[in-house]
Amino acid sequence: MALNDCLSLFPVQALNRQQLTAGWRMAIATLGEGEDRGFARSDFDDDAWGPAEVPRLHGATAGNESVWYRVRFPRPKHRQRTLVRFEGAFLVANVWLNGRLLGSHYGYFAPFSFDVSSFLLDENVLAVCVEAPVELDLPSKRHVMGVFNDWDCKPYPNQELGKLPEQFVWHVPMGLWRPVMLEQVGHVVAEWIHCVPRVEIGDMARLELRMRLRNLDGRIMTGELGIRVSPDNFTGAAALEMKRAIRLNGHEVQDITVELALPHPQLWWPWAHGEPALYLAEVQVMADDRSSASIRQTFGIRDISLKTRAEGWIFAVNGRDIFMRGANYCSEFFLDAATDEILSQDLTLAREANMDMLRVHAHIEPGSLYEAADRRGLLLWQDLPLIFSYVHRADARSGAFFREAVLAQLEEVVHMLYNHPSVACYAAHNEPPWCAGFAWLGERHVEQLNRDVDEEAAARLRQLDPSRPALSASGDRDRHLYHGWYYGQWQDLAIQNPVFVSEVGAQSLPNPNSPVWRHLNRSWPIAEDDQGWRYAGYQPREWIRSGIGPPSKHPSREAYIRASQDYQAHLLRFAIERFRRQKFAICGGVLVFQLVDGFPGITWAIVDHARRPKRAYRAVAEAFAPLLLVADLPQEHTAVDGLLMRLPRARPQHMRIVCINDDPGLRGHARLQWRIVREHARQIPWWRRLRGYFARHRFRGEESIELPGFDEPAAVLAEPVVRLHADGLYRLSAELEISGQVVARLEQRFLVGDPAREPGVSEAELEPEPDLAQEAQLAAPR
Repeated sequence: MALNDCLSLFPVQALNRQQLTAGWRMAIATLGEGEDRGFARSDFDDDAWGPAEVPRLHGATAGNESVWYRVRFPRPKHRQRTLVRFEGAFLVANVWLNGRLLGSHYGYFAPFSFDVSSFLLDENVLAVCVEAPVELDLPSKRHVMGVFNDWDCKPYPNQELGKLPEQFVWHVPMGLWRPVMLEQVGHVVAEWIHCVPRVEIGDMARLELRMRLRNLDGRIMTGELGIRVSPDNFTGAAALEMKRAIRLNGHEVQDITVELALPHPQLWWPWAHGEPALYLAEVQVMADDRSSASIRQTFGIRDISLKTRAEGWIFAVNGRDIFMRGANYCSEFFLDAATDEILSQDLTLAREANMDMLRVHAHIEPGSLYEAADRRGLLLWQDLPLIFSYVHRADARSGAFFREAVLAQLEEVVHMLYNHPSVACYAAHNEPPWCAGFAWLGERHVEQLNRDVDEEAAARLRQLDPSRPALSASGDRDRHLYHGWYYGQWQDLAIQNPVFVSEVGAQSLPNPNSPVWRHLNRSWPIAEDDQGWRYAGYQPREWIRSGIGPPSKHPSREAYIRASQDYQAHLLRFAIERFRRQKFAICGGVLVFQLVDGFPGITWAIVDHARRPKRAYRAVAEAFAPLLLVADLPQEHTAVDGLLMRLPRARPQHMRIVCINDDPGLRGHARLQWRIVREHARQIPWWRRLRGYFARHRFRGEESIELPGFDEPAAVLAEPVVRLHADGLYRLSAELEISGQVVARLEQRFLVGDPAREPGVSEAELEPEPDLAQEAQLAAPR
């Protein structure tokens, strides 16, 4: 079974290109209805059709799952071959020219082409029917769309399907969302080109250019390849040039490998570890004594591996172990809105939050994201567009279709992304039902649903692209931790020992002045299960479980916003600090869920759809600082009071100040200064105040330490032991200096004593005492 009967020419190679932008018309009809009514015929009268914008996405709904397009264009004036190239159609495209069926393509993200040279007239009509099936039985879905047809961060999230009134409609994207081009080429074209560099012993690298050529003509074609490799974003290296003769029989497909030596190679590095050096490979294809194709591909020289050991995962780039700091990412639910400016802005947000990696979550982004990530030095964890359950209790035909769709699309992913050094690894399936943590799915988990396809997909990924790690699933050995949201409490994150955290987070509301509120119900008071909020992703049960509570618990919308953002910021800061403390000893990285909202919603994003950062964005940026100081408070006899830890009064408390260094430019001697002060006191009896007055001392310490290396685990810098007698709010602060320059700071607040029991006494009644010396005894700093 073959899904696609079109040309898959992944690199842009045309000698001349013309974008079809004007004159498109559109009508809503099924594929069969349109064929019966003659929509594909060149003489069909489409005057009653509405004008259409191409490229643009629309929303497919149940019963309205296909759209027809027509456009007229004159014959191009060149004498070489003409291709019609579609850069992207969501999800299935059926294409006709002048009433002749050219073929079809399945999959929303990959380009595809048709050779129309023999079918062109002086005036031509291109007709396209695009289908996006809407599946409402989500465990049994078979179409490969990833997050666009089953997700909890899409408009009308999956957990609400069928629960909202009729005015809220389940929809998926549909349409020609990328440009449609007329391209001039010769008889020989390239289906794909893979740049395979490797560094050898000494100051030398070897580059293999592997390419698949296709002869579009029925005659034997002879010619040559002209190859030039030169620096793209750096200077100082000479260009290399060579030629290679080619000969292809009629309609032959031929794989060719060309090797070049690259002296003094410049490596591609993530931004925090060096420069993301890029090379440019230019290939000119000559056939039949004429230029046939012109290809330009950038690539980077870098080696990446994933050490999946029992005690933890570690990514290594160019032999250097790197603890990954990052976030999950989906730019827009309607990908046609993901402009180059938006994608660049999102990468800037990621870098300014000290992130090394983005996980492209169960979908494929526009090509400009990968190009920008190459140049900005950000690593990408790339999922295939598979999420949750597929073909549950389905017939054999549906199962075979699903398998074929997965295998076809993963090949397209590899050929599209092969030359992007930013792409660090692949994961076949996000949270499939067979993972160990999904036993609650019952039958689907017991029967290990989808496991055979996922493991076949991962094996095929490794075969096609052995330069990158490929996982069968995300959510299996890497952990998706939602303590403090779907289950448990936020403090339960402290006892987790994950090898790699690829999801962690909590929901929050957008900022009060964000433009996102134009799309949300901003009235107050608001129903605890407001239908518009639920459509936008709000999960009322989880908000109550987390302790944020329902809207009725808060006096205003602004107070509810603040409470939710405080909770999200606290949970993420706590999680990141805990897991960074386990650097390389257990844990190899933390990716928060998620960076931005892909629609005006209420989700786990730390930046809303209008790209307004929430409070959690700054908390994440600080917790991801390359050089970080973390306070390790004692766990024994410790309670939780709101978002603070509460320590018992008058017991010796063993505290630790831990340093995590991910900065390759920082090492050597440093000076640590720390102190503990009481910031607020409760309304306590006069005799306890008097005892505290005589017992108070300023707790402080100063130590000379050796910074841990960037490739080493976290290190304990100081271990003060204190006995705290007075109730109140305390602050442990520390500063780390190198050559008199403060390079890291720590501020950790905690409570001491019993919760307030006197009527009317609450946390709001804590009295500020910013200059009060500590009311305790220093036992002995170790």
